[in-house]
Amino acid sequence: MKKGGGIDWHANAYLTKLGGGAQIFNIKPLAPTVTKKAYSLNIFCSFLEEKNISLSDINDSAIYQFIEVLKDRKIADETVLTHARVALSYVIFLSDENPNWKLATKEKDTVRAYSVHYSEKKFKAGNREITYVDHVSFAGLISITVDVEYIHDHEFILWLDAINESTYHPELNDFLIYRWQAFSTLLEITGARISEVHQITKSSVENASKALLNAKKCVLRNIPILKGKYKGKNREVEVTGDDLQIIIYYLKLVENTFPNQNHDAIFVDARSGKPLAKSYLKNYAKKVINASKYREELRHVTNHSFRHRFITMNVAKAIKKLAASGSFNNILSVAATACRKVTMHASNATMARYVHLASELNHESTQLDSVLLEMSSQIRIRITRMLNISRSLKAKQIDETEAIQSLLINIDEIAKFDL
Repeated sequence: MKKGGGIDWHANAYLTKLGGGAQIFNIKPLAPTVTKKAYSLNIFCSFLEEKNISLSDINDSAIYQFIEVLKDRKIADETVLTHARVALSYVIFLSDENPNWKLATKEKDTVRAYSVHYSEKKFKAGNREITYVDHVSFAGLISITVDVEYIHDHEFILWLDAINESTYHPELNDFLIYRWQAFSTLLEITGARISEVHQITKSSVENASKALLNAKKCVLRNIPILKGKYKGKNREVEVTGDDLQIIIYYLKLVENTFPNQNHDAIFVDARSGKPLAKSYLKNYAKKVINASKYREELRHVTNHSFRHRFITMNVAKAIKKLAASGSFNNILSVAATACRKVTMHASNATMARYVHLASELNHESTQLDSVLLEMSSQIRIRITRMLNISRSLKAKQIDETEAIQSLLINIDEIAKFDL
């Protein structure tokens, strides 16, 4: 619908075609896919109305303006690109339906007869070749690629600190700080999708923590799989006591704050103690990051980056262990297979890109050497923080008082998890 109440026939025609046409609409693609496209299209149509740009007058400059408006919404580059691609696809549809408008072209237009100039690009995803549209205004944004984006140690440090440097919560307290740490820890140690993390229960964590009493290996079980070949099944991961204690510390805060809980959810509202909705948890991290001073450094990082981190780190560890036991030709394949049993990927083919990243990580970085190989990321990160404090003191970037205070804060954090 238009703002004035009339039906936007062009936009609805585009969505009908996108949905497969009037005869098979809502069969393929599925309704949720069309709904997501409709949401993006609505943003673009609203932009056109606000700027008083008629459909036949859309040009390259309008696409540039739309990108800037999207950036002002404080959303991730990936989301900006999602909305922008739908907008460009709509313009191409309008041009095909109304050739006399001379609206869009992918051909070389030396006389500038057309208003919007786009290109088509391709990339391979497994055995498939996927074509997508591109525009010069998209330059600098995250683009479609076969590479994966995982969160590195130095970025994880900023991620954990973002809760302290964010204006998203006007009044910060221990409950919010340790909820953030527990949330980040579960993302990292499980490699689960955000919808799966949402379903991990308090009981699962408590059962895993029982191993701490008898010095056995801690195993977090009943992690749901909500996508892929093994959808509907559960998996388990071995976790360090340090990581587990961070979550346990948060759960004790929840129990003390809300002693009359009657549910098994881990993440709860700080005011009511009720379970947080999956949609809230999905958007929470980005809101905290975008309202922090680390917005630019972490704008490419999403919840899913932790899944890539988990897989990459596990493959890298497997490669190191196998290499230490003796060299053999199929070491990378064996490492991928070992990790696949943890991640429950359908095949080794889907692990190939992680093997490549893991090999680079082992070659370029020392963060997995010797004792660091088995160390919890949380502990490794706090040690890295203390080393950075020492370097800053030696470089006279901070004074002794500030250095001691910062060191004590990190030591206190480690001590709190020694339950």
